[in-house]
Amino acid sequence: MSENRHMMKKMCVIGEAAVGKTSLIRRFVHDKFDDSYIATIGTKTTAKEIQIATDDEIAFMTLQIWDILGVRSFSKLQKIAYKGANGAFIVVDITRKVTFRTFDSWLSSLYKIAGDIPVVVLANKNDLNPDIGKVEIERFISDYGFPYYLTSAKTGQNVNNAFNNLGQMMVKPWVGTKIDPQLEISDTTDTMIEPELASSRKLSIFEVEDIIMARYCELLEDQDFAMAIIRQQFNKAELDFMYPTISGLSKVVDLLMNAASDRVENTRLEKERKAYTHLIKMIG
Repeated sequence: MSENRHMMKKMCVIGEAAVGKTSLIRRFVHDKFDDSYIATIGTKTTAKEIQIATDDEIAFMTLQIWDILGVRSFSKLQKIAYKGANGAFIVVDITRKVTFRTFDSWLSSLYKIAGDIPVVVLANKNDLNPDIGKVEIERFISDYGFPYYLTSAKTGQNVNNAFNNLGQMMVKPWVGTKIDPQLEISDTTDTMIEPELASSRKLSIFEVEDIIMARYCELLEDQDFAMAIIRQQFNKAELDFMYPTISGLSKVVDLLMNAASDRVENTRLEKERKAYTHLIKMIG
């Protein structure tokens, strides 16, 4: 065997809300399960050290796991999170067949930013009564050439196997998928980063929330750190990000600006505040 290697790899865990992404990560990292559902605000990262055995070495890997909000209207924040990813899980829920219908959308958005990276599909909640059969799952996934696992965050079924398999795929050369995703993702929201470019139409409150969080991550130049601050300020404002209000969002903006005052130059901070205020005024 050759000399052991030490490396860091970034993986994203994506898919619709409530498919069990956070629970799968918690099972793998902490070997715990909690059946209460709390939506992930934006993104959250967790790290775990694993060993990956290949044909000629054992690689010691720091696996940086990005848990990404499963609401597709937050596309700008998701796209920032995809940058630099070395691999990904796409999680579907076998008790909700509808979660398979958006598979191409998640895959397309991931590939658009991260490129043709290794992907493993997790068909989760295998401890519950399925809405889709194993044969149908295999038929659906086989066209893509992705490995897949029937998983359960509750029992731990195949969770470690899936993470270790993706770890190996990120070490070995990746040959890609058999076919490309069928759905092309619209670039409509790509022009929304600068509010003056979006002046031709009203924005939903979720679009504005997404843009503000994405801009704040770029402002602080560290998405993980920025998202920790964002979560703190939403809690401090007592605002549920899934049910935002204009007044609540304005309060969050004030808190975010104050939290960044020791890291960002005043002129740029004031420019950001004006941009966020302008965006909030465009909610219709």
